[in-house]
Amino acid sequence: MDQETANALFEQGACLLFFNAPPNLEFGIDYNAWTIGPLFKGIKMIPPGLHFIYFSATSKEGVQGMRTGFFHYFESKEILVREWNSQTEDLRDETELDPDQIERYKINIRDFDRNMGPYPLVPSTHYDKWTKLTNYISPGLVRRVLPNNGKVSHLPSKTLQEEDLLTVKDKRRGKSIEKEEGMEFTRFDVRQSFPEGATGDEVTRWSLDKSWLARDLLQRVYSNNHKLLLGEMQLAFVCLLMAQNFSGFNQWKQFVHLLCCCPDLMETDPSIFIDFIDVLQAQLDECPEDFFRDILSENNFVAHMLQNLGRDILPQQKALKTRFDKLRLFLLKRFKWELPESDEEEDEEDAPVVVEMD
Repeated sequence: MDQETANALFEQGACLLFFNAPPNLEFGIDYNAWTIGPLFKGIKMIPPGLHFIYFSATSKEGVQGMRTGFFHYFESKEILVREWNSQTEDLRDETELDPDQIERYKINIRDFDRNMGPYPLVPSTHYDKWTKLTNYISPGLVRRVLPNNGKVSHLPSKTLQEEDLLTVKDKRRGKSIEKEEGMEFTRFDVRQSFPEGATGDEVTRWSLDKSWLARDLLQRVYSNNHKLLLGEMQLAFVCLLMAQNFSGFNQWKQFVHLLCCCPDLMETDPSIFIDFIDVLQAQLDECPEDFFRDILSENNFVAHMLQNLGRDILPQQKALKTRFDKLRLFLLKRFKWELPESDEEEDEEDAPVVVEMD
């Protein structure tokens, strides 16, 4: 990178100042992570937009701790200040720091330049992947879902009654994980996808076809903008992928189940499902094979949902059928999964065919 480009990025990009880092701290932003120490003073040239900052302390015995982090929507030229708290092994945000000192840091930002690492943009592969995973996530969504300054927690919530806690099995540890503290994903139950007071026929219809629930959420929560709904699906997924947060996993599964079972909505608004497939494929493309096999595909969840989606595509929906067929080819190449053609009949219990490929 030449000096002129570097100066332009420094002036327009955001900065994260980070003080008092302990030795051997794993510190990262998006897809980039480093082992840092006390001389490290942060990241510069951060492209404006959503980013995930995370860290994991290492004990004296060399044991890596649980990854913790926060999402932040950086504005152009923004300077964010964080400081390591050795007692809590967490970060102090600006509300816990001396405001006059923070202002001095920001005025003298160039004094820290030599001890700040540039956001890796060359090659642009990782950043391109990150933007594809997060392109529908808005600042307002982050504030609503993660009201504690964007922090992703692994602590069980103390505000919900025990019977109301959402649980999901963490197969890596063989135990259930409760709904984490400070996570405010939109609450809905895909198993109750019919209106209150529905007749028996309506209960049957909208239990099989989740279109009523999808339309209700779009109108009530997402201002009839399906990209806001997909943004929450993206946020749930990156909470899982980057922070190993299983509230995110539970919410992601709910969205996939919902959007794969809406034939009535698909008939009236197929563009929603073209965008949904785009989002889903980008997410599956970032999954390691063992993660996809052991976590996302437990009980053939992904296979059954995509078979439902493919069966509901009407012959006249050419653009949607073409997009779904591209997804099928992607699954075959990436995971050696062969889903049926979108117009084929498929038994509910059938799993995808695993194809041996050289």
